[in-house]
Amino acid sequence: MQNELAEAVRSAGLEPRSPDRPDPDPEFDVAWQQGDTVFVAEVKSLTEDNEVQQLRLGLGQVLNYAHLLDWPGVENVQPVLAVEHRPAAEYWVDLCKEHRVVLTWPGQFMELFT
Repeated sequence: MQNELAEAVRSAGLEPRSPDRPDPDPEFDVAWQQGDTVFVAEVKSLTEDNEVQQLRLGLGQVLNYAHLLDWPGVENVQPVLAVEHRPAAEYWVDLCKEHRVVLTWPGQFMELFT
């Protein structure tokens, strides 16, 4: 799924990035810059048994990445949580919106670039 998201970024004419080392980038999965905004994404697989745990973990991780990311010339950081499919519990969509996190899944990736 991480590769699928990176390919969507490329298809939008943007360059997907991985964390720079030894620079102090957080361990995000995929990031890209669009104008003065950097999108930083955490990618999580979901099963029926682990969905809630993975969503909790992913939401915390991506908020942490957005807080720590410090690229020169970047004014805005947009956290993105990319998951395998729409979560079973609808409240995850609302919860992510409340925290300014874009929740997305395959089939919706291109909406990130509109």
